[in-house]
Amino acid sequence: MKFIVFGEDWASHPSSTQHLFSELAKQHEVHWINSIGMRKPSAKFHDIKRMLSKLKQLFRQSKTAAIATPNNMTIYKLPVLPWHDNRLIRCFNRWIFSRYLAPSTCSEPIMYWLSVPTAHYLFDKKTTDKLIYYCGDDFSALAGVDAKLVAPFELQLINSADLIYVISELLLAKMPATKTKMLTHGVSYELFTSDVEKADEIQTIKEPIIGFYGSINAWLDIALLTALVAARPHYQLVLIGDIVTPVTQLLQFKNVTHIGAVSHDRLVSFSAHWDVSILPFVNNEQIRACDPLKLKEYLATGKPIVATDFPAVSNYMPHIFIAHSSHDFINKVDEALSLTQPQLTLLNSVQKNLAKAHSWQAKALIVNEDLLRLNPPH
Repeated sequence: MKFIVFGEDWASHPSSTQHLFSELAKQHEVHWINSIGMRKPSAKFHDIKRMLSKLKQLFRQSKTAAIATPNNMTIYKLPVLPWHDNRLIRCFNRWIFSRYLAPSTCSEPIMYWLSVPTAHYLFDKKTTDKLIYYCGDDFSALAGVDAKLVAPFELQLINSADLIYVISELLLAKMPATKTKMLTHGVSYELFTSDVEKADEIQTIKEPIIGFYGSINAWLDIALLTALVAARPHYQLVLIGDIVTPVTQLLQFKNVTHIGAVSHDRLVSFSAHWDVSILPFVNNEQIRACDPLKLKEYLATGKPIVATDFPAVSNYMPHIFIAHSSHDFINKVDEALSLTQPQLTLLNSVQKNLAKAHSWQAKALIVNEDLLRLNPPH
C-alpha cells in the first residue's frame, strides 16, 4: 500500500502516528507530510521563526528533509501557510502540495491518513483512493489548537472519510458509528521493558521518587502537585519535560526536581528506576478524551501508578491507584510506596502483561488488516 500521511513534524515528539508508521513503513511506501498547522501564528518568536523557515524553503532546491526515517518512508516539509480559512491561501497551499507531491499517474490506490484535519483540502482523492481520519484528540478542547479554525475542516473530514480511528470512548461517541473504530494508543514494549541503567540525572536522589514525564502544561494539576510536595517533604517529585505553564511556586520546593525534555529512548532510564509513576491531570474535556501515551509506557515499566480519575485509566482500575481528590492522591502515593516486595513483584508482572497486548506492532497489524479489508488487493 502507498500512504500519504499528514501528521506532526517527524521526530519532533513521539506521537502515536509516528509510532504506527514506524511499523507500517516496514511493509508499505509512506510519504510523511510534516505539520501544516492547526492555528494561526502569533507574534511570538517561535512562530515568527517557523514562518521565516517556511518562506526560505520556497527558494530551496531540495523538496525532502534529510531526516533519518524507517525504510520506505520519505519526509516532506511543505512550506504551506497556516491561514487555512483564507481562500487564496488555500489555493497557494494546494499548489505547494502538488509541487512536492505531483498527482500520481499510476493506478495504485493511495491511502490518505490525516491526523491533522486542516490538511483535508490539499489534495484531490481518486475514486480508488481511501481517506482515513486518525482522531487522537478532541480538537475543540485541545490546548494550542485554534478550535474555530479546525472545526469546519474536521467536519468535512468526518463526512468524507472512509474510515475513522479514535482513541477514546468520548471521541467514539462523537463520530459516525458505521465507519468509526477504536484504536487506543500503544507502547514500544521492548524499549520500556528493557533492562537499562538509572539515568545520571537521578543517580544521587535518595528519597522515594515520584515521577512524571511529558509536557508540563495547563492540563497538569499543579495545585495537586504543590499539595503533594508540601505534605510529603521526604518524597522527591521529579518532573521531566518542557515547561509551558507557570510552575514557579511548585519549583520553589526543595523536594522538586525539574529535568528538561529528554529523548524518547531515554525515558525508561528514569521511569524504570523511580518508585511511583503519576498521571496528575485536571478534569477537563481534553483529558476526558485522551489516552495518554505514557499510560501504556508506565504500565510496561511495571512501577506503581497513581492517577487522578479520568476515563483512560478506568480500564486498568484494579492495577492503578486512582484518586478522587488531592487528599486522596497523596494517600494513594503513600499506599503505592508501602507495597511489599511480593506485592510489587506481582504488580510488575500484571502491568507488563497488560502493556504487552498493546505493542505498536500489534496496533500496526490491526491497521494493516483493516485497510486490506477496506481496499482488498485485486
